[in-house]
Amino acid sequence: MSPPPAPVVACPGLACAACGAWVGCERVTQTRWAWVHAGLRPPGCPGLAPPAATVVYLLHFVPAYRHARHYLGFADDLPARLHTQASGRGARLVAVALAAGCQISLVRLWPGTRDDERRMKNQRAVPRLLCPACPTRAHARRLAAGQGVLLDPPGGAA
Repeated sequence: MSPPPAPVVACPGLACAACGAWVGCERVTQTRWAWVHAGLRPPGCPGLAPPAATVVYLLHFVPAYRHARHYLGFADDLPARLHTQASGRGARLVAVALAAGCQISLVRLWPGTRDDERRMKNQRAVPRLLCPACPTRAHARRLAAGQGVLLDPPGGAA
């Protein structure tokens, strides 16, 4: 049984080059994603003109692979990078998680650079704290333990 279709994951700060409306990324098949308007296509928009921007993305694994529940990455062509990841030819962690039977979901996007990705990875707890698919009680425990002090993610507050 395949999972239900994933919703559009909006990327605040990235807009359609043709109309200026926000865009997001949507899973089209098991291994393909595409840029789409984050809502209904605005009247007068001739069609989506994908943004020419780099993004930082967060993947969520279900079930977790050993200790890992997330993969934080960078892409200059997000749909192509996600296809590479979902095909098992991307990051080693994602490849072994897929081989172990995990499903991957794109859960967050930020406009950003490789430096932003590295800064977020260096903070260690960032994927867990910024993942909308993770239980909120865990977020509350981490915040109570003083692990919630984060630099703003690329593109502003989470």
